[in-house]
Amino acid sequence: MQTNERGVNDVGGLPGGPVNREEHPETLFEKRVDALVMLLTHPQIGAFKVDALRRAVEMNSPGDYTTLGYYPKWIRAIRRLLVEQSVLSDAEIDARIGKLRERLAKDV
Repeated sequence: MQTNERGVNDVGGLPGGPVNREEHPETLFEKRVDALVMLLTHPQIGAFKVDALRRAVEMNSPGDYTTLGYYPKWIRAIRRLLVEQSVLSDAEIDARIGKLRERLAKDV
């Protein structure tokens, strides 16, 4: 079956605008997301494969795919896969995020 629909990631031949090629220092967020992917895809843990991460990133809406940065796309995909693989539930993730926000609010 052949389809003419493009995935959000299929940008070949479309105008993309200028590419920023300047190096930037890695942020703590980027390092943590990268480490999380390395841990979750490690054969001893095997929560998901890198191919699944790519698929989950490509599930973003076209608007999110074009406006979110590289690592925010990854963190959304990680959440989606952890729920999909029944490692964690949305409720468990939301509860943990809530606790972290409370802790951060106290520190400010």
